[in-house]
This record gives sequence, C-alpha cells and structure tokens, in this order.
Amino acid sequence: MSVHQITSEDELLRRIILQPQFFKVMPDGVRRPTSAAFKMRSGEDGLSVDIMALTTLEQAIATRSTHTGALLAAKVPLDNQCPCVHDPVAGNPAHALIRNVTPALAKLFAVNARLL
Repeated sequence: MSVHQITSEDELLRRIILQPQFFKVMPDGVRRPTSAAFKMRSGEDGLSVDIMALTTLEQAIATRSTHTGALLAAKVPLDNQCPCVHDPVAGNPAHALIRNVTPALAKLFAVNARLL
C-alpha cells in the first residue's frame, strides 16, 4: 500500500473506549469527548488515529458495544505544528499518528472533535 499524504482536508478518527472519563455532557445535553481521549500514554510516539479516506466506520470501530470514535479535521493538528503521519500497521492500513501532542493540544482536539 502506498503512503497517504495527510492534508488539512483529511478527517481523522480517534477510537475511544466507552468509559466515563473520556466523555462529558455539555449544558445543552450534547455529549463531547474530554481531553483524556486525546492524551498520549507514556512511551507512545504519536496519538493513534485512522485516516477516514482509507477506511470505513465499520472497519475502524468493529466493536461498537465497547468503543466509539471522534472525528477530527486533520487541519487542527496540522495548524498547531503536529505532524500527521500515515503509519500503516498489520491489519490496519488506515492507521496514522499525530505527533507532538501536549496536554493543551489534547484539550484543543477534544473541543474541535465531533463524537460519533
């Protein structure tokens, strides 16, 4: 598979486990992801996402009973000096990494993401 050059036109999907710390309900009743859903763990070299142009929701979130997702325009990390790199892995050719994610950027991503 060839490498996909991620541009500001791409949509990225972050898989989120269905646990309370990853969501909050806004005053208008809308459920939103929290910054915890976009924070990197120690030892990770980037925030794991899927490039929507290379997958489907069904492929990206196979177990809807335990996971959901949040869509983020690649423009958000790219405009904030976070390189987005296509990083295919076995079984997931749409896998990519968002690099240089800080806690402040995780909060920005959460605000700009659209929960499925």
